Amino acid sequence: MVYWTVSLFIISGFILGLRRAGVGNPFSKGIALAAGLALLAVACLAQNYTQSLIPEANDGIGISNPVAYWIIGEDGWSQSLFAAAFRMSIYWTVALIALYPFVAVAEARFRAIRTADGRG
Repeated sequence: MVYWTVSLFIISGFILGLRRAGVGNPFSKGIALAAGLALLAVACLAQNYTQSLIPEANDGIGISNPVAYWIIGEDGWSQSLFAAAFRMSIYWTVALIALYPFVAVAEARFRAIRTADGRG
């Protein structure tokens, strides 16, 4: 949970910083950053889930990297919890990657409308 909260603050600050700096297409760049952070989460949760499938590797079940710990937390560790977190992370990553072209097109159209009106 900590990972998602911190990521949301980082992405929001990134988008606001780009808007204040006058950089073009800040929202699509923010979606790209979100997709990158989601890919990091997928990789860490995949490693954690596959590590939990090998009981000989650990003395019981445990979190195998800090990012997975920030996402999952300390409550009720199980292979099914790790699999569910991994699956949900994949869904969010695919959704963000699919959202990127729509946001990029919307920003381009909005910029074209503003330019045609003489506002920007």
